Amino acid sequence: MFGLLRHLFKLQFLFVVVAVFAGIYHVEIRQVLRQYSDLYLNTAGLEEAIPVKFQAGLFTPAELLQFDGEDGRPIYLALLGSVFDVSRGIKHYGTGCSYNFFVGRDASVSFISGEFENYDPETADDVLTLKPDDLIGLANWRDFYEKDYVYKGKLIGRFYDEQGNPTAYHHKYLELLLLAQESKKQVEELRSRYPGCNIEWSESTGTRVWCTNSSGDGKERSWAGHPRKLYSRGNKSFQCACVPEQELDEIDASGKAAIGDAMLKPYDNCAPRAQECFYRV
Repeated sequence: MFGLLRHLFKLQFLFVVVAVFAGIYHVEIRQVLRQYSDLYLNTAGLEEAIPVKFQAGLFTPAELLQFDGEDGRPIYLALLGSVFDVSRGIKHYGTGCSYNFFVGRDASVSFISGEFENYDPETADDVLTLKPDDLIGLANWRDFYEKDYVYKGKLIGRFYDEQGNPTAYHHKYLELLLLAQESKKQVEELRSRYPGCNIEWSESTGTRVWCTNSSGDGKERSWAGHPRKLYSRGNKSFQCACVPEQELDEIDASGKAAIGDAMLKPYDNCAPRAQECFYRV
C-alpha cells in the first residue's frame, strides 16, 4: 500500500516538473517570437501571415497618448496605423520641439499638409482624399520610420481592428497607393521615352514649343524629336513632348503612345515634321 502511494507521489511530482518546464518553454518561445516579430512585420507580404498573438503590441488611441515622453516615458507616434518608438529622436519629438505635434497620435495627414496647429481625431488620419503623389509621399515617410526607428505595433482604429487585422479602409488605401505608384512609374517611363519640349511665351507669338537634342531633361541624346501634345491618363490638360522621328507615323495615326494609355496629339497649324510649334491658349 505504502509502495503504491510512493509511486503515485513520484508520478505527481514528475507531472509538476514537466508542467513547470513546459510553461517556461512556452514563455521563452513567446518571448523569442515577440523579439523577432518586428523583423517579420517589416518584410513585405508577411504581415497578415503572422498570428496576432505573436505580433507586436496593439494600442488604443488612449493608450498611445500615454507615450508622450513625459516623466521618463518613451515617445511613440503612429503613421498609417503603425506605431513607432521615436524616443531616440527626442530633439525633434520632445516637448516644445518641432515634431512634438505627432507624438501620441496618428496625424498622417499633417505629414502632407504641414498643418501642426489643430488636431481633429476624426480627420487626422483620413488619407483617402489625398492626391496620388501625397499617398506615395506618406508611404515614403513610413519607410523612413521603419528604417530609422523601432516598430512597436498597430493602432486600433481606422487602419487596424481590435485583433490587429487590416480594415477595409486599410485595403482601400493600399489599392489607391498601388494605383498611384503605377501611374507615377508610367509617367516616368513616358518622360524617359518622350522628353519634354523647350517652352517660351511672348505676347506677340504666344507659346512656342520646340525640341532639341537636350530638351526635357538636359541630357544629350542622338535625336531631337518633334513636338506633340501628351495627355496622361485621366488628365484633360497636356504637356509638350518630343517624339522620335521613327514613331511619328504610327502615333499620328493612332494617337496612342507606346506606353500605357497616354495619348499623343499633333499641334494645330503645325507641320507634321516641324521641330517647333506655336499656339495660343
